[in-house]
Amino acid sequence: MINRIRTFAVTFSAVELWVVAAVVAVGAVSARVLPFALGLAAFFWLVRWLAFGRLTVRTPGDWALGLLVLMLPVTLWATALPEVTWPAVLRVLAGIALFYSIVNWASSWARLWLIAMGLVVTGLSLALLAPVTVDWSLGKLHIFHLVYQHFPLLLGSSVNANVMGGSIAFLSPLTLAFLVFDFRPLDGNRLRRRGIRGVATGLLLISLLVMLSILALTQSRGAYMGAAMGLGLVILLRWPRFTLGLVVLAAAGAGFVLYHFGPKAVVDALLTTQTIGGLDGRLEIWSRALYMIQDFSFTGIGMGSFQKVANLLYPFFIYGPNAQIPHAHNLFLQVAVDLGIPGFIAWLSLLLLAIFVAWRVYWRGKVSGDRWLLGLGAGLLGSQAALVVHGLTDAVIWGTRPAVLVWAVWGLAMAAHNLVARRGVAA
Repeated sequence: MINRIRTFAVTFSAVELWVVAAVVAVGAVSARVLPFALGLAAFFWLVRWLAFGRLTVRTPGDWALGLLVLMLPVTLWATALPEVTWPAVLRVLAGIALFYSIVNWASSWARLWLIAMGLVVTGLSLALLAPVTVDWSLGKLHIFHLVYQHFPLLLGSSVNANVMGGSIAFLSPLTLAFLVFDFRPLDGNRLRRRGIRGVATGLLLISLLVMLSILALTQSRGAYMGAAMGLGLVILLRWPRFTLGLVVLAAAGAGFVLYHFGPKAVVDALLTTQTIGGLDGRLEIWSRALYMIQDFSFTGIGMGSFQKVANLLYPFFIYGPNAQIPHAHNLFLQVAVDLGIPGFIAWLSLLLLAIFVAWRVYWRGKVSGDRWLLGLGAGLLGSQAALVVHGLTDAVIWGTRPAVLVWAVWGLAMAAHNLVARRGVAA
């Protein structure tokens, strides 16, 4: 009987990722599904324990994740808006559940390849859905204006163009990496024999062009800078001999622009949006975030309550006492505002670990001469670069619907690290 239960658990665990990912995706659309997604993820932890005698595969980020989870009840205790904080907390937990589903399911290179391609498809899907999910009326390009006016949005509420831009900027380096390195997994000879290399390359190219086209239409300057850094890093890792030339060219171009227009004008042009006015406006918002971190160092103010707390305790001068500023417009400040310094340390540790393991995967591909592994590491590094650069001016993939994408990419990085470590090759 015990053997039969174990056999059933092993078989059932094979579908864990697809079930959890599907429910978490639905939860990103409707927060009411998130408790069910967490219950389902907990059920699969039990299934793994019955099948393999362990709750989960270990990762370098377990301790940091543990601290982050411990801070979630604290943010619920500290918040003045539990109706806003609860969905944000559930999104973080759903992202962590997806993270561990990826880490546990990706037990082979072929499965890792499927997850990576799944993220590419996710980026393409977001871009294809953008015309009928994004609010294009707020000063953005009106190429989709007729669609936006005459067709109902697919979601209950529209997606901010900056959120869409940040999500695409985060996923596009992976797509580019598989395009310029190699899309095939380590055991990908079957793909070559079936003659689909050209088709797959074409699909990757189309996916990248569609994603970048939608990114351009969002007119999100922060997303532009993040994508430029992420895609540029992938290109430099692919053709390192051009690094010096590209750096000199970029420095010369930046120097010319700064000399011709002046530093303040350039900074204001990069930071100004339809709702945020230039560097002065950003500095005021960031100063309010720093006040909150100083006053609520250990607990944070509660996820999602930035606007309410700022207007009540730290009113704006430039934007007025009833300003509509929903977040700190800086990813690092926003995490610290929401979860306090302990939560920020946990989150920052996860980001640094993701960068480290991505570099390890890239270096392992370079040492072994495996172009797919090289591309995977380069794409992961590019995604982290896009996240960091975009995060300097915005916080749109923290506490929002697409925030789960960060956890998925981090899960992919940790799963790749585990497979590399299993091969016993120092990196």
